[in-house]
Amino acid sequence: MFRSAPRKLVDGQMAPRFSAVDVMGKKTSLTHKNSRYVLLVFMRYSGCPWCNLAIHRLALEYPILQENGCEVITFIQSPASGIIKNIYERHARQPQFSIVADPDSKYYDLYRVQPSYVAGAKSIRRVPHWLHSVKQHGYRQPTVDGSLFMVPASFLISTRTNKILKTSYGNDYYDKDAFMDIYQSVFFKEL
Repeated sequence: MFRSAPRKLVDGQMAPRFSAVDVMGKKTSLTHKNSRYVLLVFMRYSGCPWCNLAIHRLALEYPILQENGCEVITFIQSPASGIIKNIYERHARQPQFSIVADPDSKYYDLYRVQPSYVAGAKSIRRVPHWLHSVKQHGYRQPTVDGSLFMVPASFLISTRTNKILKTSYGNDYYDKDAFMDIYQSVFFKEL
């Protein structure tokens, strides 16, 4: 059952503060001394093939983001054991950024990331591309350890002002262009 959707966060708003421990036992928060930005990425669940593709993509692009002053923190609505099994044990390129297990959706609620049936309907048009990519990288869905209808979202936050610079609530379960606006802002220092 879906809850009534709270108002989404918007650009220019103060980012909700948090302190978390990632699946590797490292403390993480919005405070990063050597970074101008923190990119928060909310995924679906650890076995989600499309989220695994997004994690793979972030793992490849993470060194470039770091060089441009951007740290990455990812939230997945699965227990830590599922994240270890479905991500760290399956990916050839290990994510070097923090991944926080959030099976109770504590951080999803804080950033107002919600499930949506409508996004599921919109996702159907991308199935052929996803199936090809999933097969190519071997990210078959072994388990469902989170909401099937959670919609990914991302937030680019200034570490200096704690303001949200770019907000992206997904339109479907894997919007391959969702990071492009954020990357452009970071790489070309538009903000």
